[in-house]
Amino acid sequence: MDRRTFVLLTGAASSALVRPLTTLDAPRPPGAAGSGRLRFELDEKRRWSLWYSSEGQPRLLIKDAAVGVWVGDQLVTLADLQDSTVGTRRPAGGQAVVVRGRAAGVFIEVEFLAAGEAAAPQAAVTVTIYPDRYLPAVRGVRFLQAAEADTLTGTGPLIALVNGYHSWSPCLVVAVSSAADMPDVLSHGALGLTRGDAGLGLGFEPGEPGEAKVKLSHDGLEAVSDWLPARPLRPEGDSSRLRLCYEPAGDGLAALATLFSPTSTVDRERLASAVAPAGWCSWYELFGNVTEADVIANVEFCAANFDRRFFRYIQLDDGYQKATGDWETNDKFPHGHRWLTDQIHARSFKAGLWVAPFAVAERSGVPAAHPEWLLKNADGPIVWDTRSDWGGKIHSVDGAHPQVQQWLFDLARRAVREWGYDYLKIDFLLWATAGEAHYGGLTHAEAYRKGLAALRDGLGTEAFLVGCGAPLQHAVGYVNGMRIGTDVDADWGGVQAPARAAGLRSFYHRATWLNDPDCLVVRPPLSVSEAQAWAALVAVSGGLTLFSDNLPKLPPDRVPLLQRTVPVAPVMGHPLDTAALPREVAPAILMGDDAYPLPGPWHFRTGDDATYGTRDFDEAAWETIAVPQRWEEAGHPSYDGFAWYRTRFPLPAPPPGWSRPVEGGRGRSLYLELGKIDDVDETFVNGVRVGQTGDFPPRYRSEWSTYRRYRVPTDALNWGGQNVLAVRVYDGGGGGGIWSVRRESPPSTWVVEGAPRWWTVVLVNWDDDPRDMSVPLAALGITGARFDAYDVWQDVPRMDLRDTLGTRLDPHSALTVAIRPAAARPRVIGSTRHVVQGAVDIADETWDAGTRTLRAKSVNLDGRRYAVTIAVPKGMRPGRCTADVPCTVNRLESGHAVLEWAAGGDGRDIRWELSFRSGSR
Repeated sequence: MDRRTFVLLTGAASSALVRPLTTLDAPRPPGAAGSGRLRFELDEKRRWSLWYSSEGQPRLLIKDAAVGVWVGDQLVTLADLQDSTVGTRRPAGGQAVVVRGRAAGVFIEVEFLAAGEAAAPQAAVTVTIYPDRYLPAVRGVRFLQAAEADTLTGTGPLIALVNGYHSWSPCLVVAVSSAADMPDVLSHGALGLTRGDAGLGLGFEPGEPGEAKVKLSHDGLEAVSDWLPARPLRPEGDSSRLRLCYEPAGDGLAALATLFSPTSTVDRERLASAVAPAGWCSWYELFGNVTEADVIANVEFCAANFDRRFFRYIQLDDGYQKATGDWETNDKFPHGHRWLTDQIHARSFKAGLWVAPFAVAERSGVPAAHPEWLLKNADGPIVWDTRSDWGGKIHSVDGAHPQVQQWLFDLARRAVREWGYDYLKIDFLLWATAGEAHYGGLTHAEAYRKGLAALRDGLGTEAFLVGCGAPLQHAVGYVNGMRIGTDVDADWGGVQAPARAAGLRSFYHRATWLNDPDCLVVRPPLSVSEAQAWAALVAVSGGLTLFSDNLPKLPPDRVPLLQRTVPVAPVMGHPLDTAALPREVAPAILMGDDAYPLPGPWHFRTGDDATYGTRDFDEAAWETIAVPQRWEEAGHPSYDGFAWYRTRFPLPAPPPGWSRPVEGGRGRSLYLELGKIDDVDETFVNGVRVGQTGDFPPRYRSEWSTYRRYRVPTDALNWGGQNVLAVRVYDGGGGGGIWSVRRESPPSTWVVEGAPRWWTVVLVNWDDDPRDMSVPLAALGITGARFDAYDVWQDVPRMDLRDTLGTRLDPHSALTVAIRPAAARPRVIGSTRHVVQGAVDIADETWDAGTRTLRAKSVNLDGRRYAVTIAVPKGMRPGRCTADVPCTVNRLESGHAVLEWAAGGDGRDIRWELSFRSGSR
C-alpha cells in the first residue's frame, strides 16, 4: 500500500499503557522547550517511525523499525502477515493505530499509542500474540531494529546510558557508533539515549513473559523481549510492551525519570509518602564473623547515639545461619532468632534479617531431599559456588515449582511470625533466573516472579522487603526497596561504584521502589572528607540509609556524620552530566592530556617472589594473559593467592618541559592508570614502587573495586627507551587479577530540592589532584538573580552567589552547600540538623513585616547541639530570640545571625521567633 502516516491525536493515553507526567518527574531545566507531541508513521512494509513535533519543528526519533515475533525459529514481521488490517482504537483520552494479521499459526496485534501533547511526551508499542489452531512455541518479540544514524537524529554522538541486568551489574555510558570496533553491549529493562540536548528513554513492563533488553552494536539498536526458555502461547494470548519517552530539553536519564514515574494517583502518593528505612546492618565490617554479642553491642550503641523515632532497623546479615537454605541460627547465636528480635524490640528498634531464599547448600539437606526443586543445566543441578561457610555446594531452587513456592512462603512467614522480624533482605535473586527449563514450562521471568510472589505473600504487607542481587525488570511490584549497585567498601575506591549506581539508576527511586545505594560506612581508611562526601551523596539520594561500621569501635568524630543523615530525607536527588563519556585510556602512562598506552603483551605467573618486581628480571618464560580478564577465565580456575603480571612498553623521547614541572603544568601530573584489580596490588615501574591498594595478608583488606591510578616519579621512567611494569596481586577469594580498565567515575555534581526553592548541591572531586569546579546554577535548575548559600559540613554561610557555584576542591573531597534565593527580609539558609537542608527540620517559616519578626518551628530534633543560620539583609540587625527552649543569638561578621540550642530539642519541637531592628552590619 502507499506510505501512510498516522498522527496520533492529542489527549491523555490510557494509564494502563503509558505513564503520565507526575510531580515526581525530574526537574526540567530553565528555558526548556514547551509542549510537543509524538506521532507514529507506518510505511508500506508496516515498519514504524516515531516523530516529535513542537511548534511546527519535527524531529525524527526512530526510523523504519520493524516489529517481529519469533515463532519457533521463524521471525514473523508485520510485512509477513496475511489478512492484515490497519485500524484505530480510542483508549481513554487518546487514539491508537492497530495492525492485525496472522502468520505461522498465530494472530499478531500491534498497537502504536502515543500520549497527548506534553512537555516530555510518551508512546508505547504493544505486541500481543494469540494462538490460531494450536499453541506454538514463541521465544520472543522484537520491537525495533534501527541504525545509529536513524535514532534520535541530530548533531553530535549518540550516547547510551546502559542499564545492567541485576543489582550488582554496572551501568555504563557508551557512545553508539557504526564503527566496526564498537563492542556489543546489552541494556536490560531500560535504556537512556542522549544526542545533543535531547533524550529518549526506553523502558519495558514487569510481568511480561520475557526479559527485555536493547542490544547496541555497530549495526545500531535492537530492542527485544527474550522469552527464555521458549514456551507455548497461552490460550488467551501473551503480550509484551515497549514504552518510550522523549525529553526535548534533557538527557536520557531525565527521559527515564519521566517514563518510570508512577502511573496512578494512589501509587504516586504511596511512593511519595514512603519512609525509607534508616538503621544498622552487620555486614560491612563484621561480615560473616558476626556474633550475637556483636549485634547486641551495636544495638546498645545505636540506642545511645541515634534518635529511635527515625533510626528504626537493626539488620542481621550473612553469618548467622546453619547453612544456606537452613536459616536457623548457628552456634554463634546460641539464643536463636526470637531471643535476638526480642532484644532489638525491647530497645524500640525493628529487626531485619538477610536471607538468600533461592539458594540451598548441601548441608541444608534440601538438595538431597528435593532434587526435583533444583534448577538444572545440561550437566545436572546448577552449582553456583562451593563455600564451606555456606554449607558446601550451592544450588538454586525453581520458583515455578509449587512446592518451592510453598517453601518460600513458609520461610517468609516464619521469619515474621515465629522469629519476629519486621524487615527481610532477600539476596542472590539472580540465581532464580537460570537453567534449561522451569516447572510448568514457564520462562525465567515468570518463574522468578512466582518465587517473589510467594515470598511477598508469606511476609505480608506490613513487613519491609528489600531485594538484592536481583534482576530488576521483574522485581517491580514485589519489593519495597532495591539495591541498585555493587557492594560498598570502606575506602575511596569502594564508595565510587555505589555512588555511580545511585546516580545512573536514580530514575527508579520513588517510581518503582525506594533505592538502596548500599550501606553508609564512614570508618578509616576513609578520611573525614571522604566520609563526608559519601554521607552527603547517600543523604541527597533519599535512599535507604543503613550504617554498617562496627559502631562501638568507630572513631568518635565519625558518629556526627551518621547522625546528620537521619531521618532519611523524603527526596530524590539527581546528578548532572550523566551523558558525559568517560575517558578510557588504561592501562597507560598519563602526562597531562597525553596518554602513552601499554599495549602488552602481558606475562603472568602464580606465586610470589620479590625479584619479579625488579627491572632486570626476565619474564619471557611466563605464560601470556589477556588484560583485562580475571585469571580464573584465563586458565586458573579457583586459584586464590599471589600472582604477578609483567609487561614491557616503549616511551618516546621526553616531551618538552617534562623535567621542569611548573605549578599547574602538565609536568606535575605524571600517572600510571592501571584499572581495577581483584583484590590487592603492589605496583612497580622499572623496579620503583609507585603504589599499593588494599592490604596483603596477614592484615588482608580487599579493594577489588578501586581504580588504580598511581603517581609516577619523573625520574622513574626511561623516556626514549624500554620500560618495565610489574604488578604483584593477591586474591583472597572469588575472582582475581586485573579485571577491568574502565574508570567509570561517579557523577561529580548532584542537586536536590529539600523544600520549595531551597536546594542542596553536592560537588565531588573524585580525582587524586585538586580540582577547580564551576557549575552554572541554571544547569542545576536553580533560577534567580542572587542567592544566599550555606556550607553544610562547615556550618557557615558562604559568599553570596550570582549565577555560578565555583570552588577549588582538594583531592577526595566534596562541597555540600545549601542554596536559597536572597530576599529583602531575613530567612533561614541552613541548620546543623541534616545534610539535606529544608527537608527535615524547618517548618512554618514566616516573616511579619509589621513587627519585623521571623518565626519558624524546628522539628525532628534530637539531643545534639542545634543551630540555625539566618541571612540578614543590609540595614538590619538581629534582636531578641524567644523560643519554647531558651536559645542564644550570635551575630557573625558577615551579618548573618545564628540561633543556637546547646542541647538541641531533645525530641521536642521548638517554636521560635527572632526580632530585628535597624542597623548596619
